[in-house]
Amino acid sequence: MARTNVVRIPNFTSMADNIESAIDGFLAYCKSKNLSSKTTEYYRYRLQAFSRFLIENEKPCSPKELNQIILREFLTVEAEHNSATTACHSYITLSTFFNFLVGDGYLESNPMEHVDKPKRRKTVINTFSIEQIDEILSTCGKDFIGLRDRAMIMMLIDCGLRASELAGLSLNDFNWSECTVLVLGKGDKERVVPFGQATRQALNAYIARRGELDTDGFFVSTLGVQIDRYRVRDIIQKRCELVGITGIRCSPHTFRHTFAVTYLRNGGDVFSLQKMLGHSSLDMTRKYAELSQTDVMDKHRLYSPADRLQTAKQTNGRKRLK
Repeated sequence: MARTNVVRIPNFTSMADNIESAIDGFLAYCKSKNLSSKTTEYYRYRLQAFSRFLIENEKPCSPKELNQIILREFLTVEAEHNSATTACHSYITLSTFFNFLVGDGYLESNPMEHVDKPKRRKTVINTFSIEQIDEILSTCGKDFIGLRDRAMIMMLIDCGLRASELAGLSLNDFNWSECTVLVLGKGDKERVVPFGQATRQALNAYIARRGELDTDGFFVSTLGVQIDRYRVRDIIQKRCELVGITGIRCSPHTFRHTFAVTYLRNGGDVFSLQKMLGHSSLDMTRKYAELSQTDVMDKHRLYSPADRLQTAKQTNGRKRLK
């Protein structure tokens, strides 16, 4: 039986005394604010992890008894057992959660106010090279699965879509005359993303093999069922394994990062890139567009001031000898 997410009716009188009642109240609040289901579900997931931490470590389970020491300890556990990114997400979730309790009068102050946000180490995410992308595409044959996977990969590298956005596409989202696709991004925000002729050819080849089905979902399985983002991730991982790619995270998000870096490298600007990626701020776009360390080294070899100075001296020396 499929699992359904039900927001329980909170006991408002016990929100300050019971963490579970407080979580229920917060999730009901999120639903009333019409937040996206993905955002609400992630809040639930992180807050349930916090609740388990309190119970398993015999901490107070009353929001009014929680203090900075307990909250810092939880964030430390999150960073050590999961990742610094997870700890940052938990920090944001808890800050929002306690702000809700303060705003509705259940707490006098937010205990997160004096808790520092965990620092995330900035790491360089390697991107796929043109040769690697060609190798991945070469594994896609002319059968249904091969044509589907080729079309998916072309969309990822040409449009920079998230896995969930790619999986959620429907037949009606495509404007074939303008070569654009309507994408539903984070926060249920829509944006129009263009694609090139090479991608259009791959999409047309897939559609011809896909045929008429009961579902409007664009990318489907061999059973005619629309695939989800987890299936997209598995497909990318298996294609990368077939050609033996190592040292790079083989995921749809790496294609998104590759798209961003390649777009800028080929002369694109960060403002149009921001719109295509669906970012609310330019800062997020800059993170995706940071060049890899290898790219920086290549640029330095090409434009090294010292090397150019040495070359100029040698050139001038040869001229004097003549």
